[in-house]
Amino acid sequence: VLENNYESLRVLNVERNGNIIYTYKDDKGNVFFGLYDYQTKQNEHLYTFEKDLQVVSCSVNRERTLLATSLVQAAKEGRRNELQPGSRCLTLLVEIHPINNVKVLKAVDSYIWVQFLYPHVESHPLPENHLLLISEEKYIEQLHIQVTREDGNRVVIKNSGHLPRERVAEDFVWAQWDMSEQRLYYIDLKKSRSVLKCIQFYADEHFSLMFEAPLDVSLSDSGFKLVNFGYDDLQDQEKLSKHPTLCVFTNHTGSLCVCYCPNFDSWEQITYSVLYFHKGHSKTFTATLGRVDSRVTKGITFLSLDYYVAVYLPGHFFHLLNIQHPDLICHSLFLTGNSEVIDMLPHSPLQSLSGPLVLDWCSGKLYRALLNQSYLLEFLWNTRLDCEKLALLHCVLSCGRDPRRLEAKIIQWISENISACHSFDLIQEFIIASSYWSIYPETSNMDKLLPYSSLLTWD
Repeated sequence: VLENNYESLRVLNVERNGNIIYTYKDDKGNVFFGLYDYQTKQNEHLYTFEKDLQVVSCSVNRERTLLATSLVQAAKEGRRNELQPGSRCLTLLVEIHPINNVKVLKAVDSYIWVQFLYPHVESHPLPENHLLLISEEKYIEQLHIQVTREDGNRVVIKNSGHLPRERVAEDFVWAQWDMSEQRLYYIDLKKSRSVLKCIQFYADEHFSLMFEAPLDVSLSDSGFKLVNFGYDDLQDQEKLSKHPTLCVFTNHTGSLCVCYCPNFDSWEQITYSVLYFHKGHSKTFTATLGRVDSRVTKGITFLSLDYYVAVYLPGHFFHLLNIQHPDLICHSLFLTGNSEVIDMLPHSPLQSLSGPLVLDWCSGKLYRALLNQSYLLEFLWNTRLDCEKLALLHCVLSCGRDPRRLEAKIIQWISENISACHSFDLIQEFIIASSYWSIYPETSNMDKLLPYSSLLTWD
């Protein structure tokens, strides 16, 4: 998919099961929808619109029998949307196995984004599908779609005459979809105060408010921003730095972080914050950028890397933050533009999708962001700074996949560098860190039983 020779090829969405939905046009402007199966590594054609249309959003249900999409008429002088006169954006529900009916869900003058829910269920087909509609008019509603099988594998919408729907959220200024946990995060403004809310969706049509909490972030009610509702190329990417960047990360350890970077006009320095909800406090950082490299495209990226969150500004810095122990800032790693690590990373804006998936806007390529243990070991071997040695030692051990081989290499490194470290005891730190990270993944509340580090302060 990613190396297809179609110039118009564009990733639209990544579903919970890892399947990638994409679109491209032929020389006549016809729009083709395709799916790349994450398990089989095969491509599948889903549907074709024989009209020159621009795709806003797209999602497919788990059984690949229903396709939801929103479209706008391609820009041509003096022409409006021919499919539904008077509307700018048309939201459709398509029966695709076999190709049968096309139902209009919305025909409005504002953009609509679509997202099917992917609940945890057995392998049997679902009798009812649930679809989220996210409107530029700052509301989200859920549609309930009953399906039935006729004549073998023919799947049709049972209640096509009337699809029950209910309002999920409204008057929000920011929303993020957590595909892996089937959660919706959104922010509304109450008396100029930003309040973060989280809604959990379940296998049936029910959903519930998990929590709401005030945030010390500055957002405007003049517009809204969507995160993880598919790839959004409707925004001018040159204006990325003029809008706040905000995202929520959760993982299997129970951590919940809110990462925030306000809009900034000066490129002399940048400020960003990480709110550690699971620890009950936050930290704000300011990085001096110095001279701006004209080759670097503006836009900060937050990445979720298991026990870490990374803050990346292309060409300038890479900040790796330990989210399990944010109070020990000496266990975080900050690398500037002079580091070879920065040169290895893409020098273009990155969009963090669900989980570790990252999209490069310029190339259209999808990456799976992971910490490379071999490279971390090499970095540990060559670095001269004590603070980097300490951070790298813990980082390498936290992502250990072959503990015996890994510990043998670290012991060899310690034996060669025992007198080169002045700020902490290498052997003591290794014994404690190795014990901690070998037990932590399988044991909850390990922080209360075993120390994470021998170093509680940093001079």
